[in-house]
Amino acid sequence: MGELFERARAYLADLEAERQAALALSKQKAEEAKLTKARQEGFQAALAMLGREIAVDNDGAPAKQPGRRRGRRPIRQMILRELSFSGQTMTAAQIARAIDYHPERTQTALERMAKDGQVLRSEGDRWAAGAADVTHVNGHAVKAGNGNSAAPPDA
Repeated sequence: MGELFERARAYLADLEAERQAALALSKQKAEEAKLTKARQEGFQAALAMLGREIAVDNDGAPAKQPGRRRGRRPIRQMILRELSFSGQTMTAAQIARAIDYHPERTQTALERMAKDGQVLRSEGDRWAAGAADVTHVNGHAVKAGNGNSAAPPDA
């Protein structure tokens, strides 16, 4: 039984020695990384004095400044602009392709815009800009509800 405890103590001593060696190695690696970083910064400073800058690829290091996200696009305005510029009725799929947007979401936006009176739905699920929002399409006057046409903007 004494021999078993002696072997266990020896094994624990070996494990402790391995742990200490690993700690020493990680301290050494951390020191090497600091020295390498200092050399890199010195070299970049020398290049800056020469008037040239070279970006360093920091693999594994977190970025200091996250990339700027693009803001939301004004989909409703884009739909109205596309419908008014074309001057023709368009399907939701055609509008989605024209504004580079998802067809399902374009359909949802069109339905919401129809509730607000911004667009009109015609037969065959074709959409047109609402007459209240667009008085002139491609330079041509749009007839109002009383049969009178609005004057062109440059007249």
